[in-house]
Amino acid sequence: MKRFSLYVALTAVLFCGAFTPHSTVAQSNKALTLYTDALKRLTIYNDTIEAYRLTNKALAEDSTYMPASHLLARIEPNPTKAWIAAERALAADSNNHHLLETASQMSIRAGKYERAKQILSRLIKDGQEPEHFRLLAVLHGLSKEHDKAIAILDSAEVRFGTADFYTRVFSRMRLQFYLESGEVDKALQSAINGVESAPYDPESHLMLAGIYADMRLDSLAEVSYNSAINLNRKNPTAWFDYAGYLDSRKRYGEMLMAWRNVIELDEVPLQTKKKIVESITSKRDFYRKHFLLAEHIITRLHELYPNDIETTELYASHLIAANRVEEAVKLFKTSMDKKPTSQTLDRILEIENYLNRTDSLEKYTDMGLKLYPEKANFWSLKAWLQMQRNDNKGAIETLRSALQYAEDSKAKSTLWGNIGDQYYQLGETRKSYDAYHKALSYDLNNAMVMNNFAYHLSVTGKSLKQALQMAKRATELSPNNATYLDTLAWVYYKLGEFEQAKKVMQQAMSFDRDNSSELALHYGDILDALGNTFMAQTYWRKALERGADASKIESRIEAQKAREKLDKEKR
Repeated sequence: MKRFSLYVALTAVLFCGAFTPHSTVAQSNKALTLYTDALKRLTIYNDTIEAYRLTNKALAEDSTYMPASHLLARIEPNPTKAWIAAERALAADSNNHHLLETASQMSIRAGKYERAKQILSRLIKDGQEPEHFRLLAVLHGLSKEHDKAIAILDSAEVRFGTADFYTRVFSRMRLQFYLESGEVDKALQSAINGVESAPYDPESHLMLAGIYADMRLDSLAEVSYNSAINLNRKNPTAWFDYAGYLDSRKRYGEMLMAWRNVIELDEVPLQTKKKIVESITSKRDFYRKHFLLAEHIITRLHELYPNDIETTELYASHLIAANRVEEAVKLFKTSMDKKPTSQTLDRILEIENYLNRTDSLEKYTDMGLKLYPEKANFWSLKAWLQMQRNDNKGAIETLRSALQYAEDSKAKSTLWGNIGDQYYQLGETRKSYDAYHKALSYDLNNAMVMNNFAYHLSVTGKSLKQALQMAKRATELSPNNATYLDTLAWVYYKLGEFEQAKKVMQQAMSFDRDNSSELALHYGDILDALGNTFMAQTYWRKALERGADASKIESRIEAQKAREKLDKEKR
């Protein structure tokens, strides 16, 4: 069951008033003056730093001046030093209630729990503060001394029976200690007594429901959860506990209905509601199975908070999952104010790209560059659009502009790699290679750059050993990448190592998910070089089926036939 949050912060609020016991007199007027000035700095100006400095100076003048030690315990940031100061003050007046309380607080803060127990045991003899009983019970609980903790709570309830708040706190703590010690029957009886003594308190019903749920008494647990909810339908704790119970029983439809009620509660922060939705949508199988119920929750959240961008994101993502892409992009566009966020523009561009609407892509990319020129992704997208139009020079100019906004060396490496690709398309080989070298100077492990550089070198037939090193490294960094394996195989082919080329190309073909025409074409060439005429033609035809240039296939087959004819004539 859900454990109750009993162990709240152990360190209580420190005593903040001025404290100068009449029985303690400074041996030095200077110590008294420094202490008084420190107290003023703290209480009037809230200047802890100066108060700390003056207090230490006072103690340097008179290390036995107890008020200064007590003040230092309150403002010393180091827990151990604060505890030492508190103990020094207590030694001067061991029966002083304020000093005892400060010493107990500093003992807890410094992790001196046994010492804290000793001091709190003295404090509860007076029986004036319920908090002393609570803290002492918590400390015994931490030490697994559950019997002692429960005895202290019993004593406290006898003494403070009319204190409603602490009565509930003590009841929950007792229940927790019974559960921790394995005394389930006593825990159940304690929870039943809690309901009988506070029948209109939803939390007492929730405690009982949790016990019943732990004992697998589901019908009784259900009754208790419903009682808690009916007593206060706007109580978030009741709905959260009930939803957790339903989840544990795999009653997911009812659980989602409980979350639907939580979405309606003003008492629940928006951030919590968004986390609920994220927990539903992040589990894909669950989300798919309970799509309609999830839609009610997500739609309602957006209706309640239409101006929250993250809520809009969640709703738009749901629309996309429902294949209502047009509605999603319309939602983003209508939600934009005079200056849409870069995240909103990113989502619009993502959807417009999916819908293959180039005009809209260009429009919102330009908008992104105008509003957020520091965002490198907008520059990269503009360059990509220019590449699609074969505007290689324009793409180079845009990519160079993006360099000044690149976040790190990896981003710069990618941009320089793209610049190298564009120069290669323009036939400016030297500039292309210079750009690739620049890219690798920023990131030696940029597999994409190494692959492209190696392939371009293999096409020219120059620096093939360098190309082989880069192609091997690219496949090491991305071992199942069909394109990179194709490059490595092609470098081997260019080096005349046809058997090795065949072995690598077989791997490339096995990882190819795109039915690449180039891979089939290259494999045909490798097989042809090995003298396997029939299989070479088989893969060339496969390349043709996948969209390869027919003239390239015809020229290869004609060359093969001419070679075979020549071989026959030689015989």
